[in-house]
Amino acid sequence: MDGELSDGAYPMKLSPRISFAQGQVFKHRILIAQSFVLFCFALLIARFAYLQIFQHDALSLQAQINRTAQVPIEPARGLIMDKNEFVLARDNPGFALEIIPSEQEDVDATIAKIQKILPVTESDIKRFNRMRADGDKFDSFPIRSKLNEEEVAKFSVQQFNFKGVSVAKRSFREYPEGDLGVHVVGYVGRVNQRDKERIKKNGQEETYQGTTHIGKLGIEQNYESLLHGTNGYERLEVMASGKQMGVLGEKPAVPGVNVQLTIDAYIQSQVEKAFNGRRGALVAIEPSTGQVLAFVSAPTYDANQFVDGISETAWKDLNESKNRPLFNRALQGAYPPGSTYKPFMALAALHSGARGRDEIIRDGGIYLLGSHKYRDSTGGRGHGMVNMFTSIAVSSDVYYYSLAHVMGVDLMHQEISRFGFGQKTGIDLLGETEGLLPSSEWYKRKTGKDWSEGQTISLGIGQGENTFSILQLANATATIANRGVRMKPYLLKAKIDPITGQRTETQPEIVVDLQIPSADIDLVTKAMVQVNISGTGRGIFNGLPGQVAGKTGTAQVFSVAQNSTYKQSARGEFMKDHSLYIAFYPADKPQIAIAAIVENAGFGATAAAPLVRRAIDAFVASQNGQRLIPKSIAAGRSANNTDTPAGGPP
Repeated sequence: MDGELSDGAYPMKLSPRISFAQGQVFKHRILIAQSFVLFCFALLIARFAYLQIFQHDALSLQAQINRTAQVPIEPARGLIMDKNEFVLARDNPGFALEIIPSEQEDVDATIAKIQKILPVTESDIKRFNRMRADGDKFDSFPIRSKLNEEEVAKFSVQQFNFKGVSVAKRSFREYPEGDLGVHVVGYVGRVNQRDKERIKKNGQEETYQGTTHIGKLGIEQNYESLLHGTNGYERLEVMASGKQMGVLGEKPAVPGVNVQLTIDAYIQSQVEKAFNGRRGALVAIEPSTGQVLAFVSAPTYDANQFVDGISETAWKDLNESKNRPLFNRALQGAYPPGSTYKPFMALAALHSGARGRDEIIRDGGIYLLGSHKYRDSTGGRGHGMVNMFTSIAVSSDVYYYSLAHVMGVDLMHQEISRFGFGQKTGIDLLGETEGLLPSSEWYKRKTGKDWSEGQTISLGIGQGENTFSILQLANATATIANRGVRMKPYLLKAKIDPITGQRTETQPEIVVDLQIPSADIDLVTKAMVQVNISGTGRGIFNGLPGQVAGKTGTAQVFSVAQNSTYKQSARGEFMKDHSLYIAFYPADKPQIAIAAIVENAGFGATAAAPLVRRAIDAFVASQNGQRLIPKSIAAGRSANNTDTPAGGPP
């Protein structure tokens, strides 16, 4: 049959209406697909235009950043010099071998490989590990510092075998004279985690980017912002792997400001030598300005050993030494002033009206308060009839026992505080102690008890609760020398721009003018001169051009029982009396005022006064043009000449 298929099936005939509808659907789908494609292309074109036109600069910069690296350049720290431009601290260029722990699979194995090329000691490794512990694992730490040229060359040819190990150009802080003035100058050390936290807190991350060392003590710490300088940077072209391809540009670092101190290195060195291993302190001040000419705490230590991390052995020796060389005695020590207190008590009595200059007291060697006996240093002999002048010249204890009783603790506090005792001087060093000038209010606050009359008596001779720093004592002595005008002591003489050489001088600052009558100053000064003529300091300053006004002091470390006799020789080393001395020179026109203490050395004229004589001799020599010889020069001289002052600036 026509149209019949062989398998019995018949073809299906489609309706014309259905076929047309299907075609329309297909066309719509095509149009939608085309529109979508065009829309996507439009989005791409718009995005392209946005990136190329509106984001061109930003993307170009990003692309540049991706192929460049900016490496910070640490600035050289400023010099620290004495008043005569003798260098006490400086930066020297050099090389260090450094390891980045984060790039090491096994740090110990890396160090072992390095040891096959360069010597690395156990001390080097311990120092490295301590720095790792204090720092960030992504930081670079030196395993060896101050490589010589041969060592740099030996490692450089093998550097391809060491990932994350490199020879880095560094500036190394050096203290050319080692321990000279260390308690003033201080030292720098590696930036540790505590330093980083403080830097972050102060918003100084950019300032210290790439910085490895920071001031830790002394002038290095207090004037860190001046000495540090301004970071530079080097812009490098790098591959995706981080390999350096070339240098694209550089912004040089600006070195730190040079700092000139008021310290006279010659006086400083002579006094430090004169201590000869003994414990103590000496501060010398120019009375008219407050400039500190010498600031000695003994014993000293070598600042260089702290720069790249002190060894465990050296740290243990310093930290556990019975002599406590790390302790700044001039700034932080608090001592009873002993009889050096008497000139200030005399001026306090005159100002308050508690006692007149011509009022006579009988000194029989003992002062009685009820049944309690207060002894003097004469063994009961006393000094007979004494007035204010004589009381200072012969150092009468009984005179000042009775004066303390008359004045009372609160009037003494009021009058003596005028000289700066019991308060910080404001010197430009961190960590200054306030000392203690007692009052009844302070005692009540401390103990909850009332101050007793018996506690007052010993205050008159600088004992009891009185404890002051040697800096305070020197500043108070300078106030008498400056006829009642108290200056703020300072160490920064000038800031010097390392590029232009421009100097900015520190201006002296008057704290207070006590307006002490000239007659009162003259009385005390003449009495202090008499101390060195016929009193407790006689003979010590013979031969000097001009007179020295001074006062000895002996401060007990412990109290003696009522019916016991004090024997210095029977006491252990650290229980013996302290030896003190204050002075200014020349007495008629003072240029230097000094306070000194030698711990556990006994009578003031025995130990402290000769130190003051040494300081005044050095001052006179320095005024005549003598200067300290740098070690670099002295090393080339005979041993007999190393301590001889040069005839001019080094």
